[in-house]
Amino acid sequence: MMPNRLPLLATAVLLAAQSTRAQQTPDLAPYLMTDRAAEIALARTAAPGIISDSATVIVLTKSGFVEAVHGTNGFTCMVQRSFFAGFSDPNFWYAENRSPLCINPPAVRTVLPEILKRGEWIMAGLSAKEVAKRTKDGYASHAFPMPAPGAMAYMLSPEQILAPTMPHWVPHLMFYFDKSLPAAAWGLGDANVTVIDAPGDADSPIRLLLVPVRRWSDGKPAMP
Repeated sequence: MMPNRLPLLATAVLLAAQSTRAQQTPDLAPYLMTDRAAEIALARTAAPGIISDSATVIVLTKSGFVEAVHGTNGFTCMVQRSFFAGFSDPNFWYAENRSPLCINPPAVRTVLPEILKRGEWIMAGLSAKEVAKRTKDGYASHAFPMPAPGAMAYMLSPEQILAPTMPHWVPHLMFYFDKSLPAAAWGLGDANVTVIDAPGDADSPIRLLLVPVRRWSDGKPAMP
């Protein structure tokens, strides 16, 4: 007798449907915060007050990020959403994600342009696949600059929600580099190295390194 292939066929159809849904843009309303003051306050928790209190703050709207507060120290703070993860990240559309981030002046000049465009494209309803293509083209055409030396970000918010599991993870600093510098230059791959090579996109020219730290932005310890 021929084996019953219906269960295998049903599983294949289900997996294909899930893959298709992952590429589709969901309802974007859950990604917006209706209380602008609350979003500003949350954005400022990304870094210690000595930095965030004087920073520019941008907030997400139906058309992308807009400036809500003009700062004086060159830093920019925001609340990123799940769609700033790698395009292959299974939590790319995790609507509960709230990721406060403060970037320093070199990152404002060279990393922020891509952040602003991704926010604009996503809120315009483009699929993750199309945003990935436009991002790749943007770097290839030099519309998006490579990170300037010293470009970095603070992610120290005790209120961050990053993923369904371990939502608060740990406070950390992020450093942006040209991926052409080999991973070995950072000692990556050694279990004893505390620098984390963040999962990214294979086509991206950017390497993002994470460095966990001991305290949240409010000074409370994050680790025993």
